Amino acid sequence: MASKSSGTLSTVIIAVIVAVIFGVGGYMVGSRSGGGGMVYHEAGGTTQQGGNGKAILKELLAKQKENPKDINAAIRLADALFEQKQFEDAIKYYKLAIDIDPNKPWGYNAIGLAMHYLGNPVEGLKYIELGIKHNPYHQQIWLTKGFILAYGMADRDGAKAAWEKAKAINPETRVGKAAQEYLVQISKQAEK
Repeated sequence: MASKSSGTLSTVIIAVIVAVIFGVGGYMVGSRSGGGGMVYHEAGGTTQQGGNGKAILKELLAKQKENPKDINAAIRLADALFEQKQFEDAIKYYKLAIDIDPNKPWGYNAIGLAMHYLGNPVEGLKYIELGIKHNPYHQQIWLTKGFILAYGMADRDGAKAAWEKAKAINPETRVGKAAQEYLVQISKQAEK
């Protein structure tokens, strides 16, 4: 009976996680602005989700090849690949963006999350830690760190500490509220 109950609890927690992730504004790739299917980065680029994904990818790939040092083109292409769950290809272009400007934590955040989705949370966490070294006040990266620790490495205490940090940075943002939701869920899990 305990195993059935724990399976149901896991299903509920996964459903809440998905709701929280999408409530934060899509994938946890470090977007500043969610809603409307847009992913917007500090570098100034946007990608529109939906529509003809292959045509969009082709156009973005052409723009990136046109100017390989264009960080906005690399980010847009990486985001589009990430949105289509082509994580290995997305990582390639996020790494290119980091090579162009290593001081942006959202690139490390996206690579860390993509690595997690590819089943390599340990490597993903290395990128998260690099991003934190570049900017320890980037709220999104702390949320992602908690996510990877909790759901990729079963480190609930580490996850809780990361989510508390994300919330402490600014509890009123969507990321701060998502961190609070994760903290509530992890507390409920601990009670059972």
